[in-house]
Amino acid sequence: MDVRPFRPLLPIALLLSFAACSNSGHGVGTGSGGSSGSSGVGGNGGSRASGGSTGSAGGTTGSGGATGTGGATSTGGASATGGTTGTGGTTSTGGATATGGAKATGGATSTGGAVTSTGGAAATGGVKGTGGVITTGGTSGPGDASTTGGATTTSDASATGGSKGTGGVLATGGTTGTGGSTGTFAASYWMGADVTDQEVAPDATRANLLTILKSHGFNVVRLRTFVDPKASDGYDQTNGYDDIAHTVAFGKQIKDAGMGLLVDFHYSDNWADPGKQCVPVAWQGYTTIADLATAVHDYTKDAITKLIAGGARPEMVQIGNETTPGMLLHRCDSGGQPTGNNPITGSTSNWANLGALLKAGVQGVKDVDPTILVSFHIDRGGDKVTETKGAALQLSITWLTNAIKYVTPDAFGESCYQQYQGDPNNTATTKTGWTNTFSSLATKFPTIKFFAAEYGPMQREINDVVFGLAGNQGLGTFNWEPTTQGDWNAGGHDLLRRSGTTYTAQPDLALYDQMKIDYASRL
Repeated sequence: MDVRPFRPLLPIALLLSFAACSNSGHGVGTGSGGSSGSSGVGGNGGSRASGGSTGSAGGTTGSGGATGTGGATSTGGASATGGTTGTGGTTSTGGATATGGAKATGGATSTGGAVTSTGGAAATGGVKGTGGVITTGGTSGPGDASTTGGATTTSDASATGGSKGTGGVLATGGTTGTGGSTGTFAASYWMGADVTDQEVAPDATRANLLTILKSHGFNVVRLRTFVDPKASDGYDQTNGYDDIAHTVAFGKQIKDAGMGLLVDFHYSDNWADPGKQCVPVAWQGYTTIADLATAVHDYTKDAITKLIAGGARPEMVQIGNETTPGMLLHRCDSGGQPTGNNPITGSTSNWANLGALLKAGVQGVKDVDPTILVSFHIDRGGDKVTETKGAALQLSITWLTNAIKYVTPDAFGESCYQQYQGDPNNTATTKTGWTNTFSSLATKFPTIKFFAAEYGPMQREINDVVFGLAGNQGLGTFNWEPTTQGDWNAGGHDLLRRSGTTYTAQPDLALYDQMKIDYASRL
């Protein structure tokens, strides 16, 4: 799950810490502690924090245009081919309430590197806690370089060729973007990573990271984004890291590298996870669910417009992050910790409200580009050791069944951390639980794609589970902050460590070399 404190910005990277919620948390910046936070409305749990560093991601400019249109999948995904019109969409039944857990991240990056790049120094951190995240600061540094030109860029993943999916809605057209990279992103399996923590690194250092990831089989990157991280409850009140401008800049670099992009909308100024879903300060004056839904729609539409114009058209977006208890639930303090409930909320205790918010977010995407995939994300990939067998599956079914009464996503993501959605002491039991959840969901909702939105460690196991879903219904996985050490990948299961301008490969990275071979037909 995603709950991360922001990092205090300094000329160099500093350590970040923050407490996290039931799944993983992400962070950039030095944070401290983290007190337990409860959702107040429909959920409980904590949040996760991960480290950060100094640097800045400046803006990039692009010219030229790219027209992207979707294709259709036979099992709810969408294929993309440059400049052509496709059809797609999915239907299904689904959804309900759940409760969070707690997660924290920790550790700092190590030293030295085999692969060179330029600029920036890494600093990561995080202190384990239960619930919530308290963070301050941010980072600053040199910006991105501008680019011009661009070519046709289209995307979306295909599941089984380009045939029309069952029960779907028509999606045609595409939108024109500026800048971007040449080519079509057509992989039907996404071997991804969330490396938002490296947003603060210099442009050349980030480019080096993307090159390394690609060489080991990664083909998609996930980036989180906050509404206003400079707000009084924001993630980075100094420099505004993880706002849409920084996301566009890093996103363009990802697309220029020939990789796919997933943008994770938190709909908060700070971390959102099962333990906290803070209403952005700018939206706290709204008194009706209709007003909040309009804010969600307009913000999403504006963000997608900026991403496309900046050459960073995403293949898919998440409408919310680990929204197990709902979204837009809390009023939060300067550290992003809940101080009480918002007067009007999108809690799972009132699905009419939550459904309106989810529908508004989806519509904000489709108003700009109907071929961009949309997904939801909760943190119930497997049972916790304290739960009855199958509890995670039932919560997931209830949540998704309720959600699709209002709007049907193209894909549905689960957080899958061994420590939080499994048995920390038993790999076999954990994999069995994940297999049960994903295979059962795929059977019940045959037109929806499924993916592991966050995970760590058990890299091979979770990829085998998702890749192995029948009919290519498994869309992919995203290793959460493999460039940072924390509770979610303790024991040396991070993949890369940055020191200065270099990244040093860690032993687990070799697992992806074999997956690159074994999954080659869909990568």
